[in-house]
Amino acid sequence: MARRKELLVGLDVGAAKVAVVVGKSNGDDLAVLGRGFLPLRTVGSAPLLAAQRRGTVVNLKATTEAIVQAVHEAELGANCGILSVVASIGGAHVRSVNSHGVVAIKRGEVRPEDVERVLEAARALALPDDRQVLHVLPQDYVLDGQEGILDPTGMSGIRLEARVHVVTASVTAAHNVLACCQGAGLDVVGLVWAPLATAEAVLTQEEKELGVALLDFGAGTTDVLVFDRGAPRFSFSLGLGGAVVTSDVAHGLQTPFHEAEHLKVSQGCAVRDLVGAHERVEVAGVGGRPPRLVPRSELAWMIEARVEEIVQLVWEEVRKVEADRYLNCGVVLAGGGAALPGLDVLVQRVTGQQVRVAKDLVLASDDQSEDPPAVLDGIYAGALGLLRFHLRSRGEELVPQRSAHRVFHVVKSYLWEFVSALRA
Repeated sequence: MARRKELLVGLDVGAAKVAVVVGKSNGDDLAVLGRGFLPLRTVGSAPLLAAQRRGTVVNLKATTEAIVQAVHEAELGANCGILSVVASIGGAHVRSVNSHGVVAIKRGEVRPEDVERVLEAARALALPDDRQVLHVLPQDYVLDGQEGILDPTGMSGIRLEARVHVVTASVTAAHNVLACCQGAGLDVVGLVWAPLATAEAVLTQEEKELGVALLDFGAGTTDVLVFDRGAPRFSFSLGLGGAVVTSDVAHGLQTPFHEAEHLKVSQGCAVRDLVGAHERVEVAGVGGRPPRLVPRSELAWMIEARVEEIVQLVWEEVRKVEADRYLNCGVVLAGGGAALPGLDVLVQRVTGQQVRVAKDLVLASDDQSEDPPAVLDGIYAGALGLLRFHLRSRGEELVPQRSAHRVFHVVKSYLWEFVSALRA
């Protein structure tokens, strides 16, 4: 059994689910260096239902209960107690901007503290009291006019400039996520914008270097994150996602919301022309009314109309700042909505870009295991990515105060390890 200090836990709090992944670290690096993945210990999940709106927590109790359920499932599989997590935050409240900072180099050679100073200068934005900085993500550095420097440490010069991508969030929304985690007895050691975590799990380094856009289709939001030369260049969060598509289906077909969600997932298609002319689907009635058969193309038409609108709105933002000029590798689709048949066809039609759908994640097995690599369902990409981002990030982390339930969970963890040792 892995010792607690070796474990890392990613807690992905989404609008439709809470997902947990437990992995093992090896110092500051990944345990399986050949593959670059964390050895999977366990996965837990729980539906979140209507506890969030537009990706933002609106029901603390429901969200906390979902976290407790998912964490408990993960604890059972990992055979350990979970005390702390790296958590995700998302929602339409998240915003970003490119910024820069400049400092003078007094000793003629760039030292680590000089890099810290220039990043602090770059993050010094005039923010209202209700917003806070989540991440300061370096793009590159300029030293005495020499551009494109990735790490200026040790180089000679007198004027250092940093170009960064700054991600900000609502203070209230961030505190609500922390409150839910603390209500579940968890300490939060890092708070990460969800699409950044997803990018760590589904994008290759080559794609990030050459230029790629991640389109993350969640239930509450649709997010876009553009990389070039290995760094984020543009990001945007739209407060429309899979939930509004489900709502359209529920109203259009006059069926309960949960039935509309089931129809969307099991029979939906993002392009009506891909559906057979004679296909039919059974639609449940409301309030005891009998079910009826409707053309599947009618369902696809409702889905296509809304999804196309969402993609167009997001892509307008990309083109507005000419971020599409970076996209040598096109677009990668992720999130729960990426599983919708025909979505890649629709996105390619709207954007004119080549499209790849991020599917199951192949994980490296434990170094001492002879078992073949495990395959992790793509819905856990965010939770897995949280661990990788936490290990690699040089950006700022939000570290909250310790949970009031901390002592109880420390005792629970030691008891768990004691009982496990007796069983061994």
